[in-house]
Amino acid sequence: MTARLALLGHPVAHSRSPAMMTAAFRALGLDASYEALDTPPGTLDATLASLWSDGYLGANVTLPWKSAVRAALGSVDELALRCGAVNTLVRTDTGFVGTNTDAPGFARAVIEAGASLSEQRVVVLGAGGAARAVVVAAESEGAASITLLARDVAKASALGPAAGFGTPAALWAIAEATMLVQTTPCGMTGGPPGAAIVAAVELSRCAPGALAVDLVYTPQHHAVDARRSLLGAAGARRRRRRDAGAPGSRRLRALVWSRGPGRGDAPRGHRGALKGVVASLILDRRCCGA
Repeated sequence: MTARLALLGHPVAHSRSPAMMTAAFRALGLDASYEALDTPPGTLDATLASLWSDGYLGANVTLPWKSAVRAALGSVDELALRCGAVNTLVRTDTGFVGTNTDAPGFARAVIEAGASLSEQRVVVLGAGGAARAVVVAAESEGAASITLLARDVAKASALGPAAGFGTPAALWAIAEATMLVQTTPCGMTGGPPGAAIVAAVELSRCAPGALAVDLVYTPQHHAVDARRSLLGAAGARRRRRRDAGAPGSRRLRALVWSRGPGRGDAPRGHRGALKGVVASLILDRRCCGA
């Protein structure tokens, strides 16, 4: 029997999860389907009850329900509690259990891109749910330090050492960072311009060789230009260091680079966009009875 899975959120019409998951099921030979279910305010409990009675194997949860869904579940695992959000529901004999794949998904994506979070001096741009997941992943993988830069410093401080954009502490953190992780909506379709984040954090201060990870996977047309600006900023710093007699080193390089719509592929070696924060339910053959 075909295993049924879904994405719950509002709105969800823009989501690429159904296409991504359907392609994954096909590649793995799994008999499963995946659909996006728009879940407006006031309908979450009824939707969860319908998923259970209709035999759904599980679901993903996206905005605005990643925090609120915890109260509607009988059980939430430790990882979801650490991340402060549930993005995956797994069916058990007694009900759906809430978990979170954001943090391990991010760590896995970094590893698959040929890098590691271990011993990195990580600077996280933003203070939302994606930022929290990145912090959990970085802590779990042994990052040397984690600093958050955000407009809402009080909110960011709840996750760890934080500073406001453009402050002396932020400029120092950028200069010392070995990995930058962009978790804000800047550059996302429907969000602020991608150039805004480039300007806000003064990326020209980045150390040569630092890694850049952008979690946006539905970029605006001009967001690719902003990412090129991000890379170019570090390149300019490298040239200044070289001209001053400092040892040459690599430019800031995109560890994860999304493909911009209508703009062609990213440069060779920079492909493999991180899908959101890899908040996708991963099925293996046992889940589908294969």
